[in-house]
Amino acid sequence: MKTGARLSLNDLVQRRSLFDQTWTLSTILATAMAVISWYFGLSQADIGPVIWTLAALAFMQFVLGAQTRFVNTDLGIQRATLSSQILGTVMMGVAWHEFGGLQQPLLPLFVVLPLLSATLLLDFWRQQVAILLLLILLVSGVLLSPEANSFIQERYGLGIAVRHIPEWIPRSRVAFADVNTSPTYDLVLVSSLVVVAIALGFTGRAMVGLCSREAGRLTLLESELERMQRINLEMITRSPRSEVLVRTGTGRIVMSSQRFQDAYPVGAGMEGFLLDAVSFRYPAVVKNFLSVGGEEVQAATVGGRDVMLRLSAVVIGSETSQMTRLIIEVADELLWRGALDALEQPAFAINSRGNVAVLNRQARAMFGEHVEGFPVANLFDTGTRWWDIAPLDAARRTVSRGDQQFVAAIRREQIAESVGDVTCVYLHERASLHALAV
Repeated sequence: MKTGARLSLNDLVQRRSLFDQTWTLSTILATAMAVISWYFGLSQADIGPVIWTLAALAFMQFVLGAQTRFVNTDLGIQRATLSSQILGTVMMGVAWHEFGGLQQPLLPLFVVLPLLSATLLLDFWRQQVAILLLLILLVSGVLLSPEANSFIQERYGLGIAVRHIPEWIPRSRVAFADVNTSPTYDLVLVSSLVVVAIALGFTGRAMVGLCSREAGRLTLLESELERMQRINLEMITRSPRSEVLVRTGTGRIVMSSQRFQDAYPVGAGMEGFLLDAVSFRYPAVVKNFLSVGGEEVQAATVGGRDVMLRLSAVVIGSETSQMTRLIIEVADELLWRGALDALEQPAFAINSRGNVAVLNRQARAMFGEHVEGFPVANLFDTGTRWWDIAPLDAARRTVSRGDQQFVAAIRREQIAESVGDVTCVYLHERASLHALAV
């Protein structure tokens, strides 16, 4: 595995720290095993050389690890890791032979433990070098055994025997005087350890490969999540409406659109609370509305002016991280509708397309509920565009509907910010013309 292609330098440093900690743990465990065996009289070997060897291993690994902190490349970290593994294998092998060699068959497994964590750092070929050195260590357990003889040469015709090993290389010490193993047992034991070491090495590599693939998928998911969060943020901040995302329980503003910030600059700039940003007449009702969602109309004061606000809310998220997406629209045409309904004469508004936009109660009783949105030309028998008084702002026209005739007082005005410019028509029966005041 070429970690440099997938991992950042920070990730490699963290994995290197894990590798160093694993070697520290292996050294401590090996030392504890030697001390406990000596203290309880379980081993007759002199543990002095063993302890000094393990102490030297710990010191040299510390020095090598300290130097690795100044390495800032992937290749440099891999080389330092392989050097640490080679150093640990050699020093642990010396301690193994000092502590009995094959009479302590499980001690080489303390080399396998760091090898598993080294898989996180080493590429394929460097890992094979580390495994090969471990195999050489296991084979040396047979060659340096005090009971080794010409079994291999006699049985298999191989010219490898302990007598061919230089005298300056020390043989394994005797830890248990009453234990006498045969060469066949030694070979089977070493073969088993070789299989276990190879299996653990490749298993570790397979696990690292699997974790790397899953980590790659996780990285893609994180980037996709970040992209979606960025899109959601832009959807709200760049919304053409006055939109805000608040925490349901507290009403604190999480993010808001630019239009909301322009309309309510104090609350949006401070990223404070919604109820501080917008002066609702009934804040307790709005607070409860945030937790249930839906649509609501509330009176509020904006810029010193009383307005009606139409609220649309959707509650999203779980209980622990619940938020409310709120859309606030000025609906001051509702105030105008109330004033229009209070008039005694029929009145209605016409939009720029010549359709009926708003009717008061008297006009709805006169023309019916269904006429809202219909062409105003269908309301009267007058065929001309009688409602078009441009360029005048006010005028009077006579219109007829069946046998009835009306005087229409027509004005062009903006009845509400949320409605825009319309043409307002106020109807008076001709019998009451003397009471008409324009």
